[in-house]
Amino acid sequence: MKNVKTISLAILLTMSLLAAGCSSSNPENSPSDSEQGGPITITFAGSTWDTPTKDGNTIQTYLEEKYDVKIINERVTDDNFKIKIAANEIPDIFPQTPNESDMTNFARQGIIASISVDEIRKYMPTYAAEIDSVNPEAWDVALIDGKNYGIPRVWLNGVYGFVPTYNKKWLENIGYSEPPKTIEEFEDVLTKFRNNDPDGNGIKDTYGMTARNEVRPQYFNSIYASFGVNPYQFMVDQDGTLTWGGIAEQAKDATKLLNKWYKADLIDPEFMTDNNDIVSQKWNSQKIGYKDTFMYHHLFGLLPADQENGTEALYGKGIIGPAGKPLVMSNGALQVPLLLGKDLETNEKKRIKVLQILEDLATNDEVYLKTVFGDKDLTYEMSGEVPTIKPPYDTQEKKNEYGFGGFYNPLVERATSTWKFHFTPEKQAFRDEVNEGNEVITDVLGPTVLEAKGKYSVTLNALQDEFYTKAITSQEDIDKLFEDFKNKWLKSGGQEIIDEANKVYQARQENKK
Repeated sequence: MKNVKTISLAILLTMSLLAAGCSSSNPENSPSDSEQGGPITITFAGSTWDTPTKDGNTIQTYLEEKYDVKIINERVTDDNFKIKIAANEIPDIFPQTPNESDMTNFARQGIIASISVDEIRKYMPTYAAEIDSVNPEAWDVALIDGKNYGIPRVWLNGVYGFVPTYNKKWLENIGYSEPPKTIEEFEDVLTKFRNNDPDGNGIKDTYGMTARNEVRPQYFNSIYASFGVNPYQFMVDQDGTLTWGGIAEQAKDATKLLNKWYKADLIDPEFMTDNNDIVSQKWNSQKIGYKDTFMYHHLFGLLPADQENGTEALYGKGIIGPAGKPLVMSNGALQVPLLLGKDLETNEKKRIKVLQILEDLATNDEVYLKTVFGDKDLTYEMSGEVPTIKPPYDTQEKKNEYGFGGFYNPLVERATSTWKFHFTPEKQAFRDEVNEGNEVITDVLGPTVLEAKGKYSVTLNALQDEFYTKAITSQEDIDKLFEDFKNKWLKSGGQEIIDEANKVYQARQENKK
């Protein structure tokens, strides 16, 4: 039934676009406003959750008066957005939810605007510079068929990785005053967490670690990172081309070590079925003394729970293994760009105005605070540099009535200059302390549509999941198991995916010249 709905929607979308022909993407967005000297009309659909309940709200009025524009609110949900697109209700500023497949389809169907990087840099200079400072590869994500689509966005937390976290008391009980630095020291810690009664209850009922089974890129991620790989990410091979981490020699070697530890009873045997909730339960009940599936902001939020459970966490650096660096796995900062409606491609005056507004929304303190938090002393109060929403505006209903949040500002927490408004001094100090010295390993491509991946990913993911679980617990020769898996993976569509990934990667490299 789901497939039927998908096909029907695709047909509806195609027919609607054909019927629209060469007409404006939204009649209310025609160039005539600016040509006649009136305010430029801009259609906002910046969020599917912070949706204003009334037109002419406080934030809308503020933006209209500040920038001499007329704003039309296009209220969309995750469910109806594509239906509205099919009905030719195309906003100028898209919501933040389209994924990389949506972006590619929208570009090839003529729904979104192509826009030059030079023009973005000209009219959004501060934001562009901040994108460069976080990850310049963010500009690559929007490259489709040789053209740039949308404004690059980054997830600022993505520059950080998952933090190796230890039970401090357990470490002290086995003779460690600080977290292990090397993979050899880590193995010693695992051994003693299992065998040396670190909780002092006189029972052999503790393990060093388990795994997060339901999110495979996080599966024993700190161990794989110490070998310089994540099995579920693209990486640059020694010859400069891309390969899939799951078939890299580094992944095989890391798996052999995990297999050794499993045979030595150092890994919780329930790792095959544990999820992150169970990881937390075992940590809180002090059944495991190590976890690697939380980033700094998760860990900061868990401080009260640790205190309540009587557990003091000690945060380590990336475990130094064969890669020779303190590497930690990261989800990465790269995201799907902010997409703009097709009308902006040909309407230069509106396009420039939108870019100028977006620059301020992202990087101007006054505009950012107003659109994201409302009005000082009415909807929020300041504690240092951090706004705190005041009652009754701390409810979604009141927030939507006023209009602040992500609808008029689709670049919330996407620029480094305004990120300060989301950090207490304590949280910022915690972030800097636990991440200092770590280097991240992340997917080289980021969010990218690969047609071959669409064809083969279900089969290949199942094949890979099965192999890595089996290999860690196997009594068989891991080298042979790995070669058999690798060959089957490549023949089952993996080689086609790697070939396509390399074409995309090379095109991005050429585009930088």
